[in-house]
Amino acid sequence: MRIILSGAGGAMGRTTIATVKNHPEHVIVAGVDKFADPSSFDFPVYDSFAKVTEKADCIIDFSVKAALKGILEYAVKNDVPVVLCTTGYDSDDTAAIKAAAAKVPVLMSGNMSLGVNTLIKLVKEAAKALSGADIEIIEQHHHNKADAPSGTAKMLLNAAKEIRGELTPVYGREGIVGKRRPEEIGVHAVRGGSIVGKHEVMFILNNEIVTLKHEAESKAVFSEGALRAAAFLTSSPAGLYSMSDVLK
Repeated sequence: MRIILSGAGGAMGRTTIATVKNHPEHVIVAGVDKFADPSSFDFPVYDSFAKVTEKADCIIDFSVKAALKGILEYAVKNDVPVVLCTTGYDSDDTAAIKAAAAKVPVLMSGNMSLGVNTLIKLVKEAAKALSGADIEIIEQHHHNKADAPSGTAKMLLNAAKEIRGELTPVYGREGIVGKRRPEEIGVHAVRGGSIVGKHEVMFILNNEIVTLKHEAESKAVFSEGALRAAAFLTSSPAGLYSMSDVLK
């Protein structure tokens, strides 16, 4: 599979380059990164998708939300599937992604890890079985992460809300907040050091607590998931996909 890597110079870009080297069936034919030094790569790297001339089977994006417009325009124009691994999209971004997905296969996920996507399934099961529990979500990431809560935390929140539609998120607590309401679901972000990614969902009952937890020990788990998603898209029709579709 021939890949265009968006965000090639970032931490996840570098990790993905290393991961691809362990998969001889894949090759990165070009990269796009506005701030990277092209001379430090063994494939061409451009500062804009408008300059890419290489043919590819899929785009993998580990860049920033500001790059989305150029990525989608290139994908639609050249009929290339795209795996969006970036988080922090707003409603306008989501609308643009859905419009592109009507023309080419697009997979969007706040977390590419197979383990995290299994955790999401378990959260739904627990929310159903422990219907009266108070639920709290705690996510931890390195001090360079710009958005909060994480895309994964939002995925876990949506998984719980899918089962218990009355849940209303409360993002952190400060001051005299009063008695906890039954419909609250707390979402808390921790930032520090070099934490790759930790997510914890607590189901709190009287006298007992059930905790579901996932911890990423290496960024490579996200690259491996992205490659699996890309391979899935190359044989899929136009549409908007998630990692749950890949796991099926």
